[in-house]
Amino acid sequence: MPHYLPHYARARISLVLVALLLTAASACSLTRGKGIAEAAVVKFHDQFNAAQYHEIYEQADQAFKKSASEDEFVALLEAVHRKLGTVKQAHSSGWGINTTMAGTMATLTYDIEFSDGKGNEQFVFHISGDKAASIITTSTRRS
Repeated sequence: MPHYLPHYARARISLVLVALLLTAASACSLTRGKGIAEAAVVKFHDQFNAAQYHEIYEQADQAFKKSASEDEFVALLEAVHRKLGTVKQAHSSGWGINTTMAGTMATLTYDIEFSDGKGNEQFVFHISGDKAASIITTSTRRS
């Protein structure tokens, strides 16, 4: 920084530069978190279509597992699969990323076209590093 600027002006410029760097780093983290969560949704749909319900449950977050037993979860997915069929297309209808000291949470919503109907899904993922996200909640409604 030019030495002819007053001390307070140099300090203010330094703060602005730090803020810009933090904003850029945060934006990269948000984009990466969204990409990880989107890949997890694709994997979920592939597993759903293949009736791999046990595998889906095994990959779920512990908080999710406390809210529903594997038998309850599998029964729910079997019912959705029986009534709506397989996922044909998923269109993103919204997303949000929340990064805190406790970690990164990603919420994604989709309009889903099944082989026998339409629905809406919401996924909430806990992002852990660069690894695939764990499902915390998911819901499907028939339209």
